[in-house]
Amino acid sequence: MNLDAIAQIARARLADARSHAWKERGNKYTHGRRVAKLALTLRRGLFPDDASGDEVLTVAAWFHDICNGAENHCELGANETRLLLADAVSPPELDEICAIIAVHDERGLAGLSAAARLHQDADILDHAGIDFLRVHFLAGIEYDETIDESLDWLRGNYLPWETKARGELHFEPSREIFDEKSAFMRGVIERMNGEYDFS
Repeated sequence: MNLDAIAQIARARLADARSHAWKERGNKYTHGRRVAKLALTLRRGLFPDDASGDEVLTVAAWFHDICNGAENHCELGANETRLLLADAVSPPELDEICAIIAVHDERGLAGLSAAARLHQDADILDHAGIDFLRVHFLAGIEYDETIDESLDWLRGNYLPWETKARGELHFEPSREIFDEKSAFMRGVIERMNGEYDFS
């Protein structure tokens, strides 16, 4: 597999793409790159002697949210990726890549491959911590929220999301990374509560 050539396809298709109008340009591309890095970090820790699927994991991460913002974005993304990469990877590799993309949000599904579970965990981990804050405040600006409204939403919604997301993780090392990110988030929320309290 020629990762350099595939990276060029990813950049051409995703470097200016955004999943929602209020998110920054290129968010699909940068999110995919971060998920790839996290997936490989998890794989090296959990399966240190099996690097055979690293290229598949990487490419699936780069393209997994290519159709994010649309309904059924997992299925649509798998189909779009299949078309884009038909001449860039072997048929078995393409099947594996598209299988990961097709189920990347199906976190309760039984019988997922190790690669799909690694990808799912990496995807959750990228949404945790600082990226949760970044996206939250971008949305707050788009929806014309005051800082009080934005903080009220954060206080009321982060902890339930944290509980749900942590419960969907497959591997203990993923939970350890998630817990570190969650401690950071709770500290930020506590700090903001103090600094934005005018009573």
